[in-house]
Amino acid sequence: MARPSIDARLPHIDSQRAQVLAHPLARGLDTAEVARHLAGLPAQRFPSTVYGSRGPLPLIQPRGGVPTFDEQLMLTRALSDAGADFIPLTIDSCTRHNQYDTAMQLLRRSEEEGRSLLNGYPLVCHGHELTRQLYEGLDKPVSLRHGTPDARLLVELAIASGIVEIEGGGLCYCLPYSEGFPLDRALLHWQYVDRVCALYSTPGRPVHRESFGPLSATLVPPVIAITVQIAEALLAAEQGVMSFAVSFGQTGSFVQDVATARVLRALAREALDEHGFADVQLRLVYHQWMGQFPMQRERAAALIAGSAVVAGAIDADKIVVKTVDEAFGVPRPEVNAQAVDAVRYVLRTFALPGGTASPQIDAEAALIESEVRSLLQAIYGLSGDMFWESVYRAFQMGWIDLPFSPHADNANKLVTMRDAQQSIRIADPGALPLPPQAIAAERRAIDARPDNGEKTYRRMLADISMMV
Repeated sequence: MARPSIDARLPHIDSQRAQVLAHPLARGLDTAEVARHLAGLPAQRFPSTVYGSRGPLPLIQPRGGVPTFDEQLMLTRALSDAGADFIPLTIDSCTRHNQYDTAMQLLRRSEEEGRSLLNGYPLVCHGHELTRQLYEGLDKPVSLRHGTPDARLLVELAIASGIVEIEGGGLCYCLPYSEGFPLDRALLHWQYVDRVCALYSTPGRPVHRESFGPLSATLVPPVIAITVQIAEALLAAEQGVMSFAVSFGQTGSFVQDVATARVLRALAREALDEHGFADVQLRLVYHQWMGQFPMQRERAAALIAGSAVVAGAIDADKIVVKTVDEAFGVPRPEVNAQAVDAVRYVLRTFALPGGTASPQIDAEAALIESEVRSLLQAIYGLSGDMFWESVYRAFQMGWIDLPFSPHADNANKLVTMRDAQQSIRIADPGALPLPPQAIAAERRAIDARPDNGEKTYRRMLADISMMV
């Protein structure tokens, strides 16, 4: 059996880093100089400092990335002035797929034509020296948001830029985004990323890692979301990461969100402690609705407000916010700033003292916990020398099966739909090794929903687009 272990730490990192940093776009990056730069940053630039001093309300982070330096600087200042606790840097899709030449061409055209031809900031093309200037005088953490299966060069340059929150992972940044990228290769590339983050960390100033919990954001059941998060946390801890955030996306059910948060927080902590990683700081991040947004701005505003209430109810450490223009494309800076202000208003006005509990939430949490424990124990029991190999084998066997994943090798045998209370249920577990009583409970919940004579595929389509 290949249990997570500190002994799995990636060997020969120096030779691998030399190859990565030999890329022309690394522009002679000096790791010793980067370490000195990080040591000189304000303590508030490090997420562990900000999380450690947060009050009773979740911290707030918007999304945001535009191609040119001047536009990104304006966006950064606007979001900081609006009161965002974390400043985002969202990377363009060409860079995410390591298409640096294309990104460079589109960046130059964007600069020349005065219009955005990339859907984010091409950090690798701009380089770390220029990107540092985005954050001069800033006393808030900067979060790298991307979606890259092979983020080795990107993360090296991001950390060199003073960005010390790195989102992603071998599972969560491969299965939802890439059709043909080999999952085993993605897992190995993210071992490199996690090890680099650990090498740049110092006591009290760790480079923080955060996993992307929404995954495909389409009818993902809690058992899959939570299992992936725990696996990502363990894989990062193996490489020496000392500060990590698990996350999940709004499901559409208040009961299921509260239950999911409870189980994710408890079982992730338990897994880290059980495998020798008790010193890892653990945080919980909540993503506002990641599915299709309503085009009516009034409804979009109501959806954002409602999810802010949920974030407060689950005592999330951070909430990643959306905007009323979500259905129309990349939001303008002022709209992003308005979203930050609106979410802060809701959190402050509708704070829930003492959390939330009910028999229905307790029953949902018990069901989810039984499913997650069953799947984790099955993965732990797989033969192999390394934990990442067990995770990969679980994927090959269809035990990690992501609904609506574009990945060519995803089993796509797990079928989910909603019950009468809008909770995401498992209609067909595929190959997932779940307890029979849990499968029966999932099906009873689905059967209790009036079918109105609808065909199954129409019910699923309605479930997917429920917010519009």
